[in-house]
Amino acid sequence: MWALKALGSLVFSQDDGGQGTSLLQLQSGLFNKVNPLQFKNPTQCIFKEASATIQKTTMPFHYQLVISRIYEDGEQELDEIDPDRLDAEQAFLIDEKLGFRLVSRSNNHKSILWKDPGDDTGSQLLEFVIDSSINDPTIVAFESLLYQCMFELKHGSSQGDVHTYMANQKAAGGASPAHTPIKQQTPSKHTPLARFDSSASPVSSPLANKKPASRSSDLRSFLAVKSEPSSSSTPASQPKGLVGGVAPNIKSQAGPSGTSLIKILNAPLYLYHPELNQFSPTHPSVTLELVQTAPYTFYLVITDRGAPVVSQIINDTMSPTFNREAQSFVWIYTEPDTRIIYSLSIKFPDSPSETAFKDMLGKCMYETNHHEAFGKVKQDEQRYLIDAYEEDTVMEDAFAKLGVKDDEDDEEEEDEESGDNDEEEEEVEYEEDSPSTTRGGDKNSALAVGYKYDRSFVVRGNRIGVFKHTDDNRLEFSTTIDNVRDMNNKTFSPRKVMLHEQDSSMLIMKPNEEHSIFRMDLERGRIVEEWKVDDTIPVDSILPDSKFAQLTPQKTFIGINHNTIFRVDPRLSGNKRVDAETKQYVTKNDFSCAVTTGKGELAVASNKGDIRLFNKLGLRAKTQLPGYGNPIIGIDATADGKLIVGTCKNYLLLLTVVTESGESGFHKPMGSEKPTPRMLKLKPEHVAWMGVEVSFTPARFNTGEDTQEKTIVTSSGPYVITWNLKRVLKGALNEYHIKKYDDTVISDQFRHGSDDSIIVTLPENVEMINKKKLSTPQKLLRSRRSIVNSPY
Repeated sequence: MWALKALGSLVFSQDDGGQGTSLLQLQSGLFNKVNPLQFKNPTQCIFKEASATIQKTTMPFHYQLVISRIYEDGEQELDEIDPDRLDAEQAFLIDEKLGFRLVSRSNNHKSILWKDPGDDTGSQLLEFVIDSSINDPTIVAFESLLYQCMFELKHGSSQGDVHTYMANQKAAGGASPAHTPIKQQTPSKHTPLARFDSSASPVSSPLANKKPASRSSDLRSFLAVKSEPSSSSTPASQPKGLVGGVAPNIKSQAGPSGTSLIKILNAPLYLYHPELNQFSPTHPSVTLELVQTAPYTFYLVITDRGAPVVSQIINDTMSPTFNREAQSFVWIYTEPDTRIIYSLSIKFPDSPSETAFKDMLGKCMYETNHHEAFGKVKQDEQRYLIDAYEEDTVMEDAFAKLGVKDDEDDEEEEDEESGDNDEEEEEVEYEEDSPSTTRGGDKNSALAVGYKYDRSFVVRGNRIGVFKHTDDNRLEFSTTIDNVRDMNNKTFSPRKVMLHEQDSSMLIMKPNEEHSIFRMDLERGRIVEEWKVDDTIPVDSILPDSKFAQLTPQKTFIGINHNTIFRVDPRLSGNKRVDAETKQYVTKNDFSCAVTTGKGELAVASNKGDIRLFNKLGLRAKTQLPGYGNPIIGIDATADGKLIVGTCKNYLLLLTVVTESGESGFHKPMGSEKPTPRMLKLKPEHVAWMGVEVSFTPARFNTGEDTQEKTIVTSSGPYVITWNLKRVLKGALNEYHIKKYDDTVISDQFRHGSDDSIIVTLPENVEMINKKKLSTPQKLLRSRRSIVNSPY
């Protein structure tokens, strides 16, 4: 940027940093609200000492002016006690619509004036009075940078005649910014609110004859903020401190031709601004439509008076979320070309519209994932499948079956919110003493946490790193098991590992070897046995006989493949598969993963999304829980077998498997008493803020023989994420804590017997962290500390 060239040391950062990168700061000043119509006291002090900073945002050519309060002794503590006090940081999109300009006051002080975007009348101003200690060159540079930011936002480029633009803006600034009111626009009360039609009538909108996927038009002007929001933090009403401006540069797509399934009229559309932590209205009245273009192919189409706004294929990457109380629908939109992630929201005109649209979208989701008609689903399972898209729904059935009381005190919940833990985590890297030609670019690929001897094992290529758990909840590197070799002395990289026989052995699966399991003696650090499981039945995955079998000398374990479940007994001569404890299905059930409970009950999930519950190997499943058609890549269960968590790419699925009468689904078919599953998802606005697509790793409960399951841990990209189980069972599905790393998280798991310590594996490092180091997204957003630039 040309304005930065002469700033020298005044510029904090000139790199291409991410969200929140500071460009220039006025370190001291006074922040006021000015009402020229008040003749007696036109100026109201907001912060008696503050700084003003120009920052980059995550959106190209979008910058913000951040006013930060500077506290005196004791003031910050008062702010933390009083939730009604104004946020310590106020951010404003640098847009010429707000009329930013530098003026001289009568006392020779200079100040920056701009319109108050929260004022409907347009008469009130905001003012930053620059402290006299700041020299003129700094002030001039700051003013120039403001104009440069406004120019880039308007033209979508940093190239052009900025000098002329600045001169024109200064000339136009002779009139007060207050002379251009920001008016409220709302739909007419006399227009019909909504129309929905489930009779599959032909589409009648102007989109019907347009070709799909035409994205040539630029939506910068389309998504300009056309109305001021109304007054709260939900899309249904205005978030506090809304800033006027234009929305990100989303490219529109013409809607496809097809059959209209449902249409909602006159609904306002909102866009989430991560920099401001709020939804801003983009259109006061749009038409929302679900269109079927082919068998099992559906589109979400949004138009404004016939003009295309959004056309998006229906799939799980949308992460649709409905809030019945707010009558709103929030989802994720990923721009196809740039892969930039946005969060959009619709406020339905009334409750029937919200319910009808949710039901139809649920049907579209099911048919997209299963490639079969929703009408074929059993009547008692249809509501089971649709209701999972509702957020913050109290799991009343779970209260009775699991003994959770709504008014029960929960000190642990308060502990999670108690603030930062001062302990520092220590990342541990392990390297070999001697170079290896096979090391190459190997990265950490798998984690096994010991149950018996407080050790963790990390697979990296053909090596296994061993780490000790210390008494102060840290990891200490112990040794490296080098050059894993089979019985023929051939080196290989383990694809799956499982600790066995009180952590004295490790069972290892070799790539491209589907019929054998290798046993490593951990005391000797080498493979000592190869067990042939079967000549024809392959082994895709293995798991212990029961949840805590690894704490015992138990020899047997369980194996699964796409359509077979069986027990493996290494003590058998010849093949190790136990015929009497084998269940093989004729049809391809596409099993993907399994888990056992403390009593040895077995839950098996599939790539079709369903889960089967067994109480004994070799017999038919007692209960089959239908899924949403998405592959389940991981599954875990509580020790008592009452709760199961399945992991799909975009969400976690939490299920209670106990009937109203207290019968377990492992022992008795649940039939119509199947509980409604609950989806644990990241809120679409948080995904937009994080800036990375969701891809969960297998979620796990904390575990231990004498430990109550209290927390679920998983990860997505560079983020570790936890849910408080008790809060989830009370209906708080969208309350979670996160922590960002500089690299992708490979695996994460609680230390055995602990609900506090999480072992995190990164491609190059491994560490143990206290879960109190995780924060809620709301807390991070309120603090205005960018998660992209987190110091973690």
